[in-house]
Amino acid sequence: MTQFEHEYTGADFTASVKAIHASVLDRGLTGVFIGQYLQAVTPKLALGLEALWQRQDMSQPPNATVSYVGRYKTQDWIASVQLQTMGGLQTSYWRRLSERVQAGVDMTLSLMPGGGGLMGGPPQKEGITTFGAKYDFRMSTFRAQIDTKGKLSVLLEKRVAAPVTMSFAAEVDHATVSQSSLVMFPHSY
Repeated sequence: MTQFEHEYTGADFTASVKAIHASVLDRGLTGVFIGQYLQAVTPKLALGLEALWQRQDMSQPPNATVSYVGRYKTQDWIASVQLQTMGGLQTSYWRRLSERVQAGVDMTLSLMPGGGGLMGGPPQKEGITTFGAKYDFRMSTFRAQIDTKGKLSVLLEKRVAAPVTMSFAAEVDHATVSQSSLVMFPHSY
């Protein structure tokens, strides 16, 4: 996998360009290219765009999308929204609850074209919400998150010495565990 990324931060804006799997070996340009621009409108409000262009190989046409983004930031919390032209909405809210505790929520809603034959059918909606928290101890940090699909993730980072950090991570996907347990341990009567 190849990835190139460059970011430039000005006095009141940020611009970045990213290329993933970029290639010209197949008699044309292939890969994923992402450009982002975020402009401060006021000291707390920023608005911007994200453009994505991708082509897997030269036998397929390229795909391009544009997203509109907004961010409102105070000293203790940040709220952001991203509206995708292909029918997606992502919102995030993060808050510092105390000097050691932070928490946040992220909600993603996607509208996909329906699969009802030639007429397409009604759009299908898919959404997921993720809740997360972080607690800073004196020499370690604990992070945890859970989403509406039943996936629980935890991470504990312990600073042993100045250059050494140990990490312990665990993830449980309740939906996958339930389905796989039926396959792995079939009941026979």
